[in-house]
Amino acid sequence: MELDTQTLKKIIEQVKTSVSRKLSSICQEDIKFEGIRKDFNNDLVGIVSFIGDVSFILLIMLTDEHIKKISTSFVGVEMDSNSEEIGDLTSEIANIVFGDIDMDLKAINLKTERSLPTILKGKDMQPVLRKKAPSIILAFGQDDILVELIGTTDDTLHKKPGS
Repeated sequence: MELDTQTLKKIIEQVKTSVSRKLSSICQEDIKFEGIRKDFNNDLVGIVSFIGDVSFILLIMLTDEHIKKISTSFVGVEMDSNSEEIGDLTSEIANIVFGDIDMDLKAINLKTERSLPTILKGKDMQPVLRKKAPSIILAFGQDDILVELIGTTDDTLHKKPGS
């Protein structure tokens, strides 16, 4: 299925709902979608690919301040991007935050499977996109936890290995 404008809008709405719900649970506070951003700031990025009826990638972009706040509320220990366990924590956050999106997409008749998270550490990392790949950066909560959705308009991106 091609990722047309109408389908992309539906996916974005489902991502807003899922991410808000899961971040609220992790942070133990009400976190809502705040708006679309053009600029970003991150120290860690969790990346998950979705393939199936439609294909796209989601990135959660976290700063050290986000990590400190989330780790304190989620596991009871303050961490930052230099902590030994930061890869495991960020991977778990990406799994939880993006985990329900498969289920939520079924509500709009889209079936997907997701990859395990890939975690990158560095300052202000951003993906290099192909010209045809639509992307949008969504901000959540007062602290602007950022989630970027990168779609594809053809089937040359996000293929299963060997296909």
